Formats: sequence, C-alpha cells, structure tokens
Amino acid sequence: YPYVLSLCISGSGGFIFKQWKKRFLLITAEGSLLVCHDASSPPSQLVLLQNSCEAIVEGKEILDLPKLPSGGGRDCCFALILPQNKYLLLLAETSDFLSHTEKNDEKLKNEFNVLTCP
Repeated sequence: YPYVLSLCISGSGGFIFKQWKKRFLLITAEGSLLVCHDASSPPSQLVLLQNSCEAIVEGKEILDLPKLPSGGGRDCCFALILPQNKYLLLLAETSDFLSHTEKNDEKLKNEFNVLTCP
C-alpha cells in the first residue's frame, strides 16, 4: 500500500501534519478517491476528485515536503491540492506508480477534470 499523509496549512504558512501511514487507496468509477486502513476496511477519508481536487503536484515540486519515511523519495511522492489549504500527500513504494500516473495524466484530467500545476 502507498503511504498517505493528510496536511493543512497553518496561518503562518507551514504544514501541520501527522505521521505517514500506510493506507489502501481506491479510485471509484464515479471519480472518488477512497482512503482505507486496508482493503477490507471502510474508507476513513473520501476525496471527490471532480469537485474537491484543485491540482496534482509532483513531490519534486513541493518545496517544504515533510520528512519522508525510510526509503521514500521525492520521485515517489505527489500531492492532491484540496480546498481550504488542505493537502493529501501520497507516497508510493516505487516511482513506477507515478510513471504510470504520468502516462495516464491526460486520462485523469479528462475523467476527473483535475488540473495539474505547471
């Protein structure tokens, strides 16, 4: 499972965050991202990609990225930018996940109306 970290921005502009946790992710046909404890658990977080995801940013573009778990690299990380200064950071175990995501980026933008940052 990938690691997930929920973030929000404090008034001073810094991240407020908890620890990285391994979670099971599922994207539904309706365009929702479900974050679950494991494959058999109900979702603990729901992101409506069409309505709630303002942008997707690669880890190498995040200047103040929190400390990554052991073995994690910026090339394996990306963030979903959500409303109200909230972020959902996702960290895959390998960069293969992101390579696959980049290849399908146009499909993601079309299906979920998600804009990528320049």
